[in-house]
Amino acid sequence: MKFHVLTLFPEMIRNITETSIVGRAVKSNLIDVNTVNMRDFSVNRHMRVDDYPYGGGAGMVIEAEPVYRAIMSVKQHTDTRVIYMTPQAEVLNQTKVEELALEDEIIILCGHYEGIDERVLQECVTDYISIGDYVLTGGELGAAVLIDAVSRFVPGVLSNDESSQFESHQDNLLEYPHYTRPEKWHGHSVPGVLLSGDHRKIEEWRLEKSKERTLERRPDLLKKNFAVHSLWYGSEGFREAAGELTSKLSRYGELYDYNRRKLQKTIKYFGEKDLILIFLNRETDTGESRGEMSPKDEKARSAEKTSGELCGEKPQTGKHSEEENAKQNEAEASMKERFRNLRGKNTHCIFIYGGQEQKQELEAEAEVFSRFLMKKGFRKPEEFMFHMDMNEKEKNMCALKIRSLADNEKF
Repeated sequence: MKFHVLTLFPEMIRNITETSIVGRAVKSNLIDVNTVNMRDFSVNRHMRVDDYPYGGGAGMVIEAEPVYRAIMSVKQHTDTRVIYMTPQAEVLNQTKVEELALEDEIIILCGHYEGIDERVLQECVTDYISIGDYVLTGGELGAAVLIDAVSRFVPGVLSNDESSQFESHQDNLLEYPHYTRPEKWHGHSVPGVLLSGDHRKIEEWRLEKSKERTLERRPDLLKKNFAVHSLWYGSEGFREAAGELTSKLSRYGELYDYNRRKLQKTIKYFGEKDLILIFLNRETDTGESRGEMSPKDEKARSAEKTSGELCGEKPQTGKHSEEENAKQNEAEASMKERFRNLRGKNTHCIFIYGGQEQKQELEAEAEVFSRFLMKKGFRKPEEFMFHMDMNEKEKNMCALKIRSLADNEKF
């Protein structure tokens, strides 16, 4: 990933990004930090880039033209995001960091003095980001914070991939306490559960401590915290997709296999702080997607259709429509029967489809199923697409869109 940093003080950026983990990532060519001195694009021979503000007032304002020239010198693609570091913006959060990590390159603009001429900001800037509700002397420290946070999600920068995903603010919870040797220090002992070797109990303890710490130090985050439950049925392909999306959304997410009769018969209660993902498909008795034909069957149907058209035959829409209606009715009944024991209480719900074609195929029964769930206490489901043929960037973007609903309280 490449970062272009436009600044009046490039040495500030270099001093930070040439050390520690980010410095090693730069040396390993995992990331590239390109500092651009905006003075090099000054329009006067004294290399000045600032002037007095119109309307009077204290301080100086950076001129539009040097900033514009500096941006254009590194902007190779029209869709490259240009980020202006400013306290007049939403505060940076983990979801935004992960979103930016999906980009191949970003341009970071650092203001100074009283700011930058508004006209060039309106013309060039795509994102405004703040690192907190306070004012610094310039945007360089904010740019360094952004580079550090985003770099951690670039593959290979951290030795342990889980380190970037499962930390503070994952699940909108603060991270649990950490301990290392010795077992006793100044009269304080390591919690016994961490020495037990029971991984299930350790995970339960960590979740409990994360919630306690968040309630104590950042209770505002708990409003955005949801327990993720993924419900799937059909073939193993749906289980794999459900497992991957769940792990991208939450460290503590749970999977439910609704192929199991015992689970279908069990009454499950969910509340306002639960998020239910239901992976929809239209399955046959063997559990495979009924909407997908084998290559042999698809070829035979195509040949049959072509032969009929060549002979001047009209498509048998009536019979085909009856078959489709029968399939639809059967799918609707199957969904209702499978999930008849779900109980919600103003519970958030999301339908996950295996692609656009499948979404169109299941549209009618999904609408019926949606009304069925709403009568059971669930909110009207949102809809997303996720399948194993998507590339990693598309999968991450799907997870980020779902998480942003919680972050922005737009459920």
